[in-house]
Amino acid sequence: MKTLVAITAQNKKTISEHAGKCRNFFIYTIDNNTIVNKKIVEFSKEETLHNIFQNENKSILLDVDILLTRSIGNGAILKLAKQNVACYKIDETDPDIAIKKLINGTLEAVAPVSHEKSGCNCNCGDGHHHH
Repeated sequence: MKTLVAITAQNKKTISEHAGKCRNFFIYTIDNNTIVNKKIVEFSKEETLHNIFQNENKSILLDVDILLTRSIGNGAILKLAKQNVACYKIDETDPDIAIKKLINGTLEAVAPVSHEKSGCNCNCGDGHHHH
């Protein structure tokens, strides 16, 4: 089962803070614990999470299974959970290392995450995602 993971990357290199205003994201596709695709997606100001939540717009960010970021508000975490997106606030800055830790179950979140809505138990390859 494929899992889509979005990672905030404003500078297109490292995991960034301010998920709500971030306009650049790495999107990883993971299948059977293997990264099968990695791309950078650039969004307009109108397509940021902040604007999506305010205006109830559709976005591919609401179609991912997991969002990794260095900072995000609790309200945004709850709104993502309602879209079946598990959000992890993490300290890691390297996107590839974060993905590898996610796959092998060693990625540590520094804030409460929305497990109960997503069915995720921190191991990306467990098959419990809704997409």
